Amino acid sequence: VSAARLKLRTDGTYPLALTEETGAGRLLPSLSLLGRQEFLPLLTRQLATLVEAGVPVVSALQSLSAQVDDPESRRVLGEIQEDVRSGMSLGRAIESHARMFPELYGSMVRAGEESGTLPLSLSRLADHLEEQARTMNRVRSALTYPLLMASVAGLVVVFLLSFVVPKIVGVFSNLGQALPLPTRALIAVSNVFAAGWWVLLLLLGALVVAGRRYLATDRGKRARDTLLLRLPILGRIVHLSALSRFARTLSTMTAGGITIDRALRLVAPAVGNSVIAEGIEAAAARVVEGTSLSEALRQHALIPPSFIQMVAVGEESGKLDYLLDKMGEAIDGEVEARLSRALSLLEPVIILVMGVVVAFIVISVLLPMLEISTIVR
Repeated sequence: VSAARLKLRTDGTYPLALTEETGAGRLLPSLSLLGRQEFLPLLTRQLATLVEAGVPVVSALQSLSAQVDDPESRRVLGEIQEDVRSGMSLGRAIESHARMFPELYGSMVRAGEESGTLPLSLSRLADHLEEQARTMNRVRSALTYPLLMASVAGLVVVFLLSFVVPKIVGVFSNLGQALPLPTRALIAVSNVFAAGWWVLLLLLGALVVAGRRYLATDRGKRARDTLLLRLPILGRIVHLSALSRFARTLSTMTAGGITIDRALRLVAPAVGNSVIAEGIEAAAARVVEGTSLSEALRQHALIPPSFIQMVAVGEESGKLDYLLDKMGEAIDGEVEARLSRALSLLEPVIILVMGVVVAFIVISVLLPMLEISTIVR
Protein backbone atom coordinates (compact mmCIF):
# COMPACT_ATOMS: atom_id res chain seq x y z
CA VAL A 1 0.00 0.00 0.00
CA SER A 2 2.81 2.42 0.90
CA ALA A 3 4.54 1.67 -2.41
CA ALA A 4 1.32 2.34 -4.31
CA ARG A 5 0.76 5.64 -2.44
CA LEU A 6 4.32 6.75 -3.25
CA LYS A 7 3.89 5.86 -6.92
CA LEU A 8 0.61 7.79 -7.16
CA ARG A 9 2.16 10.85 -5.53
CA THR A 10 5.06 10.67 -7.98
CA ASP A 11 2.51 10.74 -10.81
CA GLY A 12 0.80 13.78 -9.27
CA THR A 13 -2.15 11.95 -7.67
CA TYR A 14 -2.87 12.25 -3.93
CA PRO A 15 -5.30 9.51 -2.79
CA LEU A 16 -7.37 9.89 0.39
CA ALA A 17 -7.31 6.17 1.16
CA LEU A 18 -5.83 2.98 -0.29
CA THR A 19 -6.73 -0.64 0.40
CA GLU A 20 -4.87 -3.73 -0.72
CA GLU A 21 -6.82 -5.95 -3.11
CA THR A 22 -6.55 -9.67 -2.41
CA GLY A 23 -7.64 -12.92 -4.00
CA ALA A 24 -8.19 -13.00 -7.76
CA GLY A 25 -7.41 -9.31 -8.08
CA ARG A 26 -3.86 -9.59 -6.87
CA LEU A 27 -1.18 -7.88 -8.85
CA LEU A 28 0.78 -11.07 -9.46
CA PRO A 29 -1.28 -14.19 -10.18
CA SER A 30 0.03 -17.58 -9.21
CA LEU A 31 3.01 -18.88 -11.16
CA SER A 32 1.17 -22.18 -11.44
CA LEU A 33 -1.57 -20.37 -13.36
CA LEU A 34 0.64 -18.16 -15.52
CA GLY A 35 3.83 -20.11 -16.08
CA ARG A 36 7.29 -18.53 -16.13
CA GLN A 37 6.85 -16.96 -19.57
CA GLU A 38 4.00 -14.77 -18.28
CA PHE A 39 5.10 -14.47 -14.65
CA LEU A 40 8.59 -13.03 -15.13
CA PRO A 41 7.57 -10.09 -17.37
CA LEU A 42 4.82 -9.10 -14.92
CA LEU A 43 7.15 -9.43 -11.93
CA THR A 44 9.87 -7.42 -13.65
CA ARG A 45 7.51 -4.67 -14.79
CA GLN A 46 6.12 -4.18 -11.29
CA LEU A 47 9.59 -4.27 -9.74
CA ALA A 48 10.75 -1.60 -12.21
CA THR A 49 7.74 0.57 -11.34
CA LEU A 50 8.36 0.33 -7.60
CA VAL A 51 12.10 0.97 -7.85
CA GLU A 52 11.53 3.92 -10.19
CA ALA A 53 9.08 5.36 -7.64
CA GLY A 54 11.85 5.34 -5.05
CA VAL A 55 10.81 2.25 -3.11
CA PRO A 56 13.86 0.42 -1.66
CA VAL A 57 14.62 -2.88 -3.39
CA VAL A 58 14.04 -4.91 -0.20
CA SER A 59 10.64 -3.29 0.36
CA ALA A 60 9.70 -3.78 -3.29
CA LEU A 61 10.60 -7.47 -3.13
CA GLN A 62 8.66 -7.87 0.10
CA SER A 63 5.60 -6.22 -1.45
CA LEU A 64 5.76 -8.39 -4.56
CA SER A 65 6.43 -11.69 -2.76
CA ALA A 66 3.37 -11.08 -0.56
CA GLN A 67 1.22 -11.05 -3.69
CA VAL A 68 2.54 -14.30 -5.18
CA ASP A 69 0.43 -17.41 -4.56
CA ASP A 70 2.93 -20.01 -5.77
CA PRO A 71 4.95 -21.31 -2.75
CA GLU A 72 8.15 -21.92 -4.74
CA SER A 73 8.10 -18.45 -6.30
CA ARG A 74 7.40 -16.85 -2.92
CA ARG A 75 10.30 -18.79 -1.38
CA VAL A 76 12.71 -17.66 -4.12
CA LEU A 77 11.66 -14.02 -3.81
CA GLY A 78 12.01 -14.28 -0.04
CA GLU A 79 15.56 -15.65 -0.35
CA ILE A 80 16.51 -12.88 -2.78
CA GLN A 81 15.05 -10.34 -0.36
CA GLU A 82 17.15 -11.73 2.51
CA ASP A 83 20.30 -11.79 0.36
CA VAL A 84 19.83 -8.15 -0.61
CA ARG A 85 19.11 -7.18 3.01
CA SER A 86 22.36 -8.86 4.06
CA GLY A 87 24.36 -6.74 1.61
CA MET A 88 24.41 -8.76 -1.61
CA SER A 89 23.60 -6.94 -4.84
CA LEU A 90 20.24 -7.68 -6.45
CA GLY A 91 21.93 -9.01 -9.59
CA ARG A 92 24.09 -11.47 -7.65
CA ALA A 93 21.11 -12.60 -5.59
CA ILE A 94 19.09 -13.24 -8.74
CA GLU A 95 21.95 -15.14 -10.41
CA SER A 96 21.93 -17.63 -7.53
CA HIS A 97 18.44 -18.73 -8.65
CA ALA A 98 19.16 -19.75 -12.23
CA ARG A 99 16.20 -22.17 -12.34
CA MET A 100 13.74 -19.28 -12.10
CA PHE A 101 15.69 -16.45 -13.74
CA PRO A 102 17.52 -16.75 -17.09
CA GLU A 103 21.18 -15.70 -17.36
CA LEU A 104 20.22 -12.52 -19.19
CA TYR A 105 18.13 -11.40 -16.21
CA GLY A 106 20.96 -11.31 -13.69
CA SER A 107 23.39 -9.75 -16.19
CA MET A 108 21.07 -6.86 -17.03
CA VAL A 109 20.22 -6.23 -13.37
CA ARG A 110 23.92 -6.15 -12.47
CA ALA A 111 24.55 -3.77 -15.37
CA GLY A 112 21.79 -1.49 -14.12
CA GLU A 113 23.12 -1.54 -10.58
CA GLU A 114 26.67 -0.73 -11.64
CA SER A 115 25.56 2.06 -13.98
CA GLY A 116 23.03 3.56 -11.56
CA THR A 117 20.20 2.89 -14.03
CA LEU A 118 18.46 -0.04 -12.33
CA PRO A 119 14.89 1.17 -13.10
CA LEU A 120 15.80 1.62 -16.78
CA SER A 121 17.47 -1.80 -16.92
CA LEU A 122 14.46 -3.46 -15.28
CA SER A 123 12.09 -1.64 -17.65
CA ARG A 124 14.07 -2.76 -20.70
CA LEU A 125 14.31 -6.26 -19.30
CA ALA A 126 10.53 -6.29 -18.88
CA ASP A 127 10.17 -5.10 -22.49
CA HIS A 128 12.41 -7.94 -23.64
CA LEU A 129 10.58 -10.58 -21.57
CA GLU A 130 7.17 -9.32 -22.70
CA GLU A 131 8.23 -9.41 -26.34
CA GLN A 132 9.67 -12.89 -25.78
CA ALA A 133 6.37 -14.03 -24.26
CA ARG A 134 4.41 -12.53 -27.17
CA THR A 135 6.74 -14.22 -29.63
CA MET A 136 6.35 -17.58 -27.88
CA ASN A 137 2.57 -17.20 -27.94
CA ARG A 138 2.66 -16.39 -31.66
CA VAL A 139 4.91 -19.38 -32.30
CA ARG A 140 2.63 -21.69 -30.28
CA SER A 141 -0.44 -20.45 -32.13
CA ALA A 142 1.25 -20.81 -35.51
CA LEU A 143 2.57 -24.29 -34.67
CA THR A 144 -0.63 -25.75 -33.23
CA TYR A 145 -2.22 -26.79 -36.53
CA PRO A 146 0.98 -27.94 -38.32
CA LEU A 147 2.10 -29.97 -35.30
CA LEU A 148 -1.34 -31.52 -34.97
CA MET A 149 -1.19 -32.53 -38.62
CA ALA A 150 2.34 -33.88 -38.22
CA SER A 151 1.37 -35.85 -35.09
CA VAL A 152 -1.64 -37.46 -36.75
CA ALA A 153 0.37 -38.24 -39.88
CA GLY A 154 3.18 -39.70 -37.76
CA LEU A 155 0.78 -41.97 -35.88
CA VAL A 156 -0.74 -43.13 -39.17
CA VAL A 157 2.70 -43.88 -40.62
CA VAL A 158 3.75 -45.80 -37.49
CA PHE A 159 0.49 -47.79 -37.63
CA LEU A 160 1.04 -48.61 -41.30
CA LEU A 161 4.66 -49.65 -40.74
CA SER A 162 3.86 -51.71 -37.64
CA PHE A 163 0.70 -53.55 -38.68
CA VAL A 164 -0.41 -53.01 -42.29
CA VAL A 165 2.84 -53.14 -44.25
CA PRO A 166 4.08 -56.42 -42.63
CA LYS A 167 0.90 -58.22 -43.75
CA ILE A 168 1.17 -56.91 -47.30
CA VAL A 169 4.87 -57.74 -47.43
CA GLY A 170 4.11 -61.26 -46.20
CA VAL A 171 1.98 -61.84 -49.29
CA PHE A 172 4.80 -60.68 -51.58
CA SER A 173 7.40 -62.82 -49.78
CA ASN A 174 5.31 -65.97 -50.17
CA LEU A 175 5.34 -65.49 -53.93
CA GLY A 176 9.13 -65.85 -54.00
CA GLN A 177 9.46 -62.85 -56.29
CA ALA A 178 12.45 -60.48 -56.03
CA LEU A 179 11.25 -57.22 -54.51
CA PRO A 180 12.21 -53.72 -55.74
CA LEU A 181 14.72 -51.67 -53.73
CA PRO A 182 12.14 -49.19 -52.29
CA THR A 183 10.04 -52.11 -51.08
CA ARG A 184 13.03 -53.79 -49.43
CA ALA A 185 13.90 -50.52 -47.69
CA LEU A 186 10.31 -50.18 -46.49
CA ILE A 187 10.39 -53.76 -45.18
CA ALA A 188 13.57 -53.04 -43.20
CA VAL A 189 12.01 -49.95 -41.59
CA SER A 190 8.79 -51.83 -40.93
CA ASN A 191 10.65 -54.68 -39.20
CA VAL A 192 12.34 -52.18 -36.86
CA PHE A 193 9.00 -50.62 -35.90
CA ALA A 194 7.24 -53.96 -35.55
CA ALA A 195 9.87 -55.75 -33.47
CA GLY A 196 12.15 -53.16 -31.89
CA TRP A 197 10.09 -50.06 -31.15
CA TRP A 198 10.98 -50.25 -27.47
CA VAL A 199 14.68 -50.29 -28.38
CA LEU A 200 14.14 -47.08 -30.35
CA LEU A 201 12.47 -45.48 -27.34
CA LEU A 202 15.36 -46.49 -25.07
CA LEU A 203 17.91 -45.14 -27.54
CA LEU A 204 15.96 -41.90 -27.88
CA GLY A 205 15.80 -41.50 -24.10
CA ALA A 206 19.54 -42.17 -23.77
CA LEU A 207 20.30 -39.63 -26.50
CA VAL A 208 18.17 -36.99 -24.76
CA VAL A 209 19.93 -37.51 -21.41
CA ALA A 210 23.39 -37.54 -22.99
CA GLY A 211 22.55 -34.48 -25.08
CA ARG A 212 21.38 -32.47 -22.07
CA ARG A 213 24.55 -33.31 -20.14
CA TYR A 214 26.73 -32.38 -23.10
CA LEU A 215 24.93 -29.07 -23.64
CA ALA A 216 25.51 -28.21 -19.98
CA THR A 217 29.27 -28.06 -20.64
CA ASP A 218 31.06 -25.04 -22.15
CA ARG A 219 32.05 -27.10 -25.17
CA GLY A 220 28.48 -28.27 -25.66
CA LYS A 221 27.09 -24.73 -25.38
CA ARG A 222 29.56 -23.50 -27.98
CA ALA A 223 28.73 -26.35 -30.35
CA ARG A 224 25.00 -25.68 -29.94
CA ASP A 225 25.37 -21.93 -30.48
CA THR A 226 27.59 -22.44 -33.52
CA LEU A 227 25.04 -24.81 -35.02
CA LEU A 228 22.18 -22.39 -34.33
CA LEU A 229 23.99 -19.58 -36.14
CA ARG A 230 24.58 -21.80 -39.18
CA LEU A 231 21.00 -23.01 -39.53
CA PRO A 232 19.14 -21.69 -42.58
CA ILE A 233 16.50 -19.05 -41.77
CA LEU A 234 16.60 -19.70 -38.01
CA GLY A 235 20.31 -18.88 -37.78
CA ARG A 236 19.77 -15.34 -39.02
CA ILE A 237 16.96 -14.82 -36.49
CA VAL A 238 19.19 -16.06 -33.64
CA HIS A 239 22.02 -13.81 -34.84
CA LEU A 240 19.85 -10.69 -35.05
CA SER A 241 18.25 -11.36 -31.65
CA ALA A 242 21.69 -11.53 -30.04
CA LEU A 243 22.73 -8.28 -31.77
CA SER A 244 19.57 -6.57 -30.50
CA ARG A 245 20.27 -7.62 -26.90
CA PHE A 246 23.88 -6.51 -27.33
CA ALA A 247 22.88 -3.06 -28.61
CA ARG A 248 20.14 -2.40 -26.06
CA THR A 249 22.09 -3.63 -23.03
CA LEU A 250 25.25 -1.77 -24.05
CA SER A 251 23.14 1.37 -24.55
CA THR A 252 21.78 1.09 -21.01
CA MET A 253 25.25 0.71 -19.50
CA THR A 254 26.97 3.46 -21.49
CA ALA A 255 24.11 5.82 -20.64
CA GLY A 256 24.80 5.07 -16.98
CA GLY A 257 28.45 6.02 -17.28
CA ILE A 258 30.06 2.57 -17.22
CA THR A 259 33.33 2.43 -19.15
CA ILE A 260 33.20 0.68 -22.52
CA ASP A 261 35.50 -2.19 -21.57
CA ARG A 262 33.55 -2.90 -18.37
CA ALA A 263 30.25 -2.59 -20.21
CA LEU A 264 31.37 -5.08 -22.87
CA ARG A 265 32.33 -7.64 -20.23
CA LEU A 266 28.95 -7.25 -18.56
CA VAL A 267 26.97 -7.43 -21.79
CA ALA A 268 28.79 -10.52 -23.14
CA PRO A 269 26.83 -13.11 -21.10
CA ALA A 270 23.60 -11.21 -21.77
CA VAL A 271 23.57 -11.73 -25.55
CA GLY A 272 22.46 -15.35 -25.19
CA ASN A 273 25.02 -16.86 -27.60
CA SER A 274 28.45 -18.02 -26.43
CA VAL A 275 30.07 -17.59 -29.88
CA ILE A 276 29.07 -13.93 -30.11
CA ALA A 277 29.90 -13.47 -26.42
CA GLU A 278 33.48 -14.64 -27.04
CA GLY A 279 33.88 -12.00 -29.73
CA ILE A 280 32.52 -9.29 -27.42
CA GLU A 281 34.94 -10.30 -24.65
CA ALA A 282 37.80 -10.19 -27.16
CA ALA A 283 36.65 -6.70 -28.18
CA ALA A 284 36.71 -5.65 -24.51
CA ALA A 285 40.35 -6.75 -24.28
CA ARG A 286 41.22 -4.68 -27.37
CA VAL A 287 39.42 -1.63 -25.94
CA VAL A 288 41.58 -1.90 -22.80
CA GLU A 289 44.64 -1.75 -25.06
CA GLY A 290 43.42 1.57 -26.49
CA THR A 291 41.43 0.50 -29.55
CA SER A 292 38.15 2.27 -30.24
CA LEU A 293 34.93 0.27 -29.84
CA SER A 294 34.15 0.33 -33.56
CA GLU A 295 37.65 -0.91 -34.47
CA ALA A 296 37.52 -3.58 -31.76
CA LEU A 297 34.18 -4.87 -33.05
CA ARG A 298 35.46 -4.83 -36.63
CA GLN A 299 37.61 -7.86 -35.78
CA HIS A 300 34.45 -9.87 -34.99
CA ALA A 301 33.07 -11.58 -38.11
CA LEU A 302 29.56 -11.85 -36.64
CA ILE A 303 29.17 -8.07 -36.17
CA PRO A 304 27.83 -6.65 -39.48
CA PRO A 305 29.55 -3.63 -41.10
CA SER A 306 26.38 -1.52 -40.85
CA PHE A 307 26.33 -2.08 -37.07
CA ILE A 308 30.00 -1.12 -36.76
CA GLN A 309 29.46 2.00 -38.87
CA MET A 310 26.67 3.20 -36.58
CA VAL A 311 28.90 2.56 -33.55
CA ALA A 312 31.63 4.67 -35.17
CA VAL A 313 29.14 7.50 -35.80
CA GLY A 314 28.00 7.26 -32.18
CA GLU A 315 31.58 7.49 -30.92
CA GLU A 316 32.31 10.54 -33.06
CA SER A 317 29.07 12.34 -32.17
CA GLY A 318 29.04 11.44 -28.48
CA LYS A 319 25.60 9.83 -28.85
CA LEU A 320 26.63 6.19 -28.67
CA ASP A 321 23.93 5.15 -26.20
CA TYR A 322 21.19 6.79 -28.30
CA LEU A 323 22.31 5.18 -31.57
CA LEU A 324 22.74 1.78 -29.93
CA ASP A 325 19.19 1.96 -28.61
CA LYS A 326 17.86 2.92 -32.06
CA MET A 327 19.80 0.07 -33.65
CA GLY A 328 18.25 -2.32 -31.14
CA GLU A 329 14.76 -1.12 -32.11
CA ALA A 330 15.50 -1.50 -35.83
CA ILE A 331 16.94 -4.99 -35.38
CA ASP A 332 13.91 -6.03 -33.29
CA GLY A 333 11.65 -5.03 -36.19
CA GLU A 334 13.69 -7.14 -38.61
CA VAL A 335 13.61 -10.11 -36.22
CA GLU A 336 9.83 -9.94 -36.00
CA ALA A 337 9.47 -9.75 -39.79
CA ARG A 338 11.81 -12.70 -40.35
CA LEU A 339 10.08 -14.75 -37.66
CA SER A 340 6.68 -14.15 -39.26
CA ARG A 341 8.00 -15.28 -42.65
CA ALA A 342 9.62 -18.37 -41.13
CA LEU A 343 6.38 -19.39 -39.40
CA SER A 344 4.41 -18.91 -42.61
CA LEU A 345 6.78 -21.35 -44.37
CA LEU A 346 6.51 -24.01 -41.68
CA GLU A 347 3.09 -25.41 -42.57
CA PRO A 348 3.83 -26.06 -46.28
CA VAL A 349 7.18 -27.62 -45.34
CA ILE A 350 5.49 -30.05 -42.93
CA ILE A 351 2.86 -30.90 -45.56
CA LEU A 352 5.62 -31.50 -48.13
CA VAL A 353 7.56 -33.82 -45.80
CA MET A 354 4.39 -35.75 -44.96
CA GLY A 355 3.58 -36.05 -48.66
CA VAL A 356 7.04 -37.43 -49.45
CA VAL A 357 6.80 -40.06 -46.67
CA VAL A 358 3.31 -41.18 -47.68
CA ALA A 359 4.30 -41.24 -51.37
CA PHE A 360 7.30 -43.45 -50.56
CA ILE A 361 5.10 -45.93 -48.68
CA VAL A 362 2.51 -46.03 -51.48
CA ILE A 363 5.14 -46.47 -54.21
CA SER A 364 6.94 -49.18 -52.22
CA VAL A 365 3.69 -51.14 -51.93
CA LEU A 366 2.52 -50.58 -55.51
CA LEU A 367 5.80 -51.47 -57.27
CA PRO A 368 5.75 -55.22 -56.45
CA MET A 369 2.02 -55.35 -57.20
CA LEU A 370 2.67 -53.92 -60.67
CA GLU A 371 5.52 -56.38 -61.26
CA ILE A 372 3.32 -59.31 -60.21
CA SER A 373 0.51 -58.19 -62.50
CA THR A 374 3.00 -57.96 -65.39
CA ILE A 375 4.25 -61.50 -64.75
CA VAL A 376 0.71 -62.87 -64.57
CA ARG A 377 -0.08 -61.37 -67.97
